[in-house]
Amino acid sequence: MSPATIASLVFFVFSLVAASATELFVSLMRTFAEEAGINQWVFATVPALLAMLYALILYQDAQRKVRRVGESVSRGILVMLLTWLSFAALITWTWCQPHDFGSCLRIALVVTAGIGGGQMLLVALGAGILTGVQIIRRPKPRID
Repeated sequence: MSPATIASLVFFVFSLVAASATELFVSLMRTFAEEAGINQWVFATVPALLAMLYALILYQDAQRKVRRVGESVSRGILVMLLTWLSFAALITWTWCQPHDFGSCLRIALVVTAGIGGGQMLLVALGAGILTGVQIIRRPKPRID
């Protein structure tokens, strides 16, 4: 399995756990999902799927480019920043009128950062470290 595929699965699992924890402990996200007419668990799965997509893209050719765990962690932080921006844009697109997109996006960015910022940072660090260790310590292919 390629490092990009493994990274996408690791980021999916970590993000799903973080989104589920946020969903269980913060009623604001549950209320927003109900107001938007979206099932709360589907709403919690969307950030994990976005993280999976961005990890798959950003970890392409990682076995050649990533030499230290810190490089993988920086990719992990970028994955979660892109996930956060995309999720906030999706919330804005779902909830606000098109003429108020800019101001609503600003509010959505602040609210989602306040609600899930800590969990997203932990996901970026944990999944980045785990993926980096997997890439660096990957066994050499056997020659038969």
